[in-house]
Amino acid sequence: MVVRERILETALKMFRTYGVKGVTMFDIARDCGISKKTVYEHFADKQSLIDEGMQQLLNSHIAYFNECLQTTENAIEEQVRNMRYIVTLAKTLNPVMLFEIRKYHPDTWRSIENFKADSILYNIKENLKRGMTEGLYRQNLHIDIVARMRQLQLEAAFDPIQFPADQFEMPTVMDQVTAHFILGIATIKGHKLVNQYLQIKEEE
Repeated sequence: MVVRERILETALKMFRTYGVKGVTMFDIARDCGISKKTVYEHFADKQSLIDEGMQQLLNSHIAYFNECLQTTENAIEEQVRNMRYIVTLAKTLNPVMLFEIRKYHPDTWRSIENFKADSILYNIKENLKRGMTEGLYRQNLHIDIVARMRQLQLEAAFDPIQFPADQFEMPTVMDQVTAHFILGIATIKGHKLVNQYLQIKEEE
């Protein structure tokens, strides 16, 4: 791995663990086993590391969602796999990071907001359309409303104000709200699949 990639990987790991405010360029250099001067040779400042790190994280999300769409048998399997992905992500992501980016790095947060509108919301809508076409979701769903409702659920699960880390485990929160969401939009045919996938999940 080249030095620049190692710096970025280390920075992103530290941001996801500790948040962005308390992590310094010296901390990143020390964790990489290099000098702070070397870090600055590749990144002008901490802001550039935050921007590029977040973009890499968002790009990985897009790649996964696209792969999931192509390899799942139906819309419910796609939803469940996306849930598992988000739960896995939640286990390695301190929600403080998003809170601090929103508060202290408005330009970076704007790119995250654009990602929500351009990718997350689009992905949710496409899944709803797929499920309705497959007869797994109710035909009377108002896609724009239901998609935004789901997006708000996802945002709330990552909000430390709504679900403080000392009171709630994010994977549990995500598991609960997702199961509730899918069961709420599924047809009788869809419910059978939901139960099947959730039972498989519990046995793993």
